[in-house]
Formats: sequence, structure tokens, C-alpha cells
Amino acid sequence: MNKMTFKIAWENYEKKLPKPKRVRKIKQINFEEFKNKVLEEKKDFVESIVKSLYCGDAYILKGAYTKEFMNNLKVKTFLHFKNKPSEFYKMLEGSPDFHRKIDLETGKKYALKMCKHSFYFYPWNADPLNLFKPIYEKWRIIKKLMGLKPTEYENNTPKDGVIDRIQVVQYPSKIGYLEPHADPYKHQRLFHSAYMSKKGINFEGLGFYLIGKNDKIVEVEDLIDVGEVGIGYATVYHGVAPVNTNKQPNWDDVNDGRWFLSMYSNESDIYKNRHTSSG
Repeated sequence: MNKMTFKIAWENYEKKLPKPKRVRKIKQINFEEFKNKVLEEKKDFVESIVKSLYCGDAYILKGAYTKEFMNNLKVKTFLHFKNKPSEFYKMLEGSPDFHRKIDLETGKKYALKMCKHSFYFYPWNADPLNLFKPIYEKWRIIKKLMGLKPTEYENNTPKDGVIDRIQVVQYPSKIGYLEPHADPYKHQRLFHSAYMSKKGINFEGLGFYLIGKNDKIVEVEDLIDVGEVGIGYATVYHGVAPVNTNKQPNWDDVNDGRWFLSMYSNESDIYKNRHTSSG
């Protein structure tokens, strides 16, 4: 059977060309339309979308999640961890869900410099916020696009080497940031985020950006609404700049700063030299 699958198309490009480091264009498409094309996996679409992404194009998938879902997720996450201490656990067997306030000083100790409030969720835990089912419905489409099985890694635990992790993130006003970086591509070819805040309503400032030709900052937030998904090849440099620079940060205010949702399949900490992001 001579069928062009996403997996074959990716491997063809990755053998021939170097991985992209700069964004080329930002394209927009309705999520349902995109989903249907991915599921059909017709040759013309497979070849065109893989070529586009591997040449550095980023996509905003419109209407992936409802605004209600995103707003509820933000509030439920915040309240769930409100009275729990900020903690840290490596990705090892039995790791619980946890949150960590990574302030400016703590952020200097990471491979990437950052300042943010991260909330981590793993599929082997109880899922008290019932977030995995609705998120996996969208995530499986992106996994298929990446040449994986739609349910790849879902039942893994750290001993299996690669695990799924959902991260809800708050970038507090004035100080929240993430330096420009490329994501690990070994097990997940695309960065994959969903947006929980809207510029002009929830925050002001640069926020999420991509790095383009001649190291130019390519602004993205003006194109983004709550509930939309952003994807691009993992090695395309991107970052998060501070927002609301005229306000003082408030780590204890659910409405402070900029929020987003990240889905990633990570190498667990059973590896001494994990494949991680690079600044």
C-alpha cells in the first residue's frame, strides 16, 4: 500500500533538510476544518502541511476550545492549588500533580531563564479537575499530525521513558517571562499550546512571540483569542515577554497576568541527560 502518511512525510523532510529555527509565516485555520483534514490524511494535505510546518510556518487553530472551558480551567486550577504549598517533583514514578511559583531568582536555576507560576498535571493521577478527557480530544489530533499514534504515551508512566504532561501557566504581570528557546523535538515534533488570555482584555504587552528572519521578533498576540491553539515545529525559536509592565505582580490573583495551556510529551527523569529545551 503506497500511502503518504504523516510519519513518512516528516521522515522524508527530516532526512533532507535541516530543522527550522525561524518562523516563516503565521497562518490561521478553523480547528474543526483542520481536524477533519488531519483525520482524512489525504496525500495532498499531508504533503502540504508537513512541508509548511517544516519550512517554519506556525498555525493558529481557531475555535479549538470554548472560552467557557478555558475560563473555568483557569479558575478551577487556581482554586485547586490555592492552599497548597509551592513544591517541585521530578518526573518519576508516583509524582503527584503540583504547582510551583518560579520567581525571578528560582527561574535562574533552570536550563531556560523564566518567571512563572506553573501547575502540573499527569495522566496517572486522579484528574480531580476532569481536564484530560477534553484536552486529549484535541491533543490526539495534533499527535496524529506529528506522525504518532493519536493515543501515543497516554498510558505511560515515568518508567516507560516518555510521558504526557499538561501544564497550566500564569505569567504574572511585569515580571513573568520565558526566554527565547527551542523545544525538545525528539518525541514531539511540534510545540502545542492553547491560549487562556486575550491581549487588550486580560493583559497589555508583547506576551507570546516568535523569532523570524534576521532574529526579528514576530508578534502573535494580536491574532489570538481565548480558546485557540498554536502549533509550530518545535525548533522554531519562541518566547514570552512580560505583560502589564505598569502593574505590580500578584501571584495570588487569578486574573493577574497572562495564562496559557501547554501539552507536551516529555522524557522522564529516568534519563540522566534528558532531551530538553535549548535557549
